[in-house]
Amino acid sequence: MAFDLKWTTALAAALLAGGCNRASADDGWTADTDTAICTDAQGKRLPDDRCRQHRVGGGGGMAHWYFLRRGGIIPFVGERARGGSFRATGGMRYQTAPASTAMTRSAAISRGGFGSSAHHFGGARS
Repeated sequence: MAFDLKWTTALAAALLAGGCNRASADDGWTADTDTAICTDAQGKRLPDDRCRQHRVGGGGGMAHWYFLRRGGIIPFVGERARGGSFRATGGMRYQTAPASTAMTRSAAISRGGFGSSAHHFGGARS
């Protein structure tokens, strides 16, 4: 029993340490370095491949690099980026966001349940 508890504690500590760069469930991730993410013209995050395919000077493309400083919030795909700029700061070296941050936020899933029919049970309805 004591052996199992040690492994459980060690695993829990490792999982907590691995999630430390996560800002919160509502925000996104915290950028560990100066980071470039792909966005549309309104600043909503797109998959980075969209910006890699866009040719510079290609006539008003739909994808743009958005530059965040270290400590900025990397948003979920489809959500608005804040706190950065569409212009890179001179002399800064930006890295693209880690692939693990290219996630969309999950919507609530309805699994059924009692709903509006819960007040009827058994016999005839009145």
